[in-house]
Amino acid sequence: MVSIVDLGDWADNLEKAYDLPLKDQARITDAGAKVLKKNMESYIRERHYTNRKTGNDPHLADSVIEKPTNINGSIDGTSTVGFDPKKAYIARFISDGTRHVVYDASVTRTRHDKAGNLYARGGRKAINGDDFINKVRNACLNEMFKAENAEYQKILKEKGVSGV
Repeated sequence: MVSIVDLGDWADNLEKAYDLPLKDQARITDAGAKVLKKNMESYIRERHYTNRKTGNDPHLADSVIEKPTNINGSIDGTSTVGFDPKKAYIARFISDGTRHVVYDASVTRTRHDKAGNLYARGGRKAINGDDFINKVRNACLNEMFKAENAEYQKILKEKGVSGV
């Protein structure tokens, strides 16, 4: 049987646990974002990686970014995972696919398809979409929640809160 004093202490600890500053909220969501980033990189390397010399231009798998801020860069307790702006369009092509070959009417070369459209490079193929962003996010949700819970428990321990 739980006494009223114990319930009062538990309620006080519960209030402390839910009164987290934005910095601590960002720490919690950043733990989950790091897990998502790691899984995103490994998925891209496994399924969409080609061995090529990239020089100073990193591969899509090397340009996954995670930040403990929102999309605008301000700390509001959220974290973001995405791609370098120079590579995000490639991620969109892989995720959504391309329906048609991209044509460029400004090219002065005399390459034409059967419909008479000018195109920049012959042999370019349409990409079948692989909704990898949602696949990875859904596959690692439990792992993300466990990482966030572990970080949350660390923060509670730092505050001296127990029994929550």
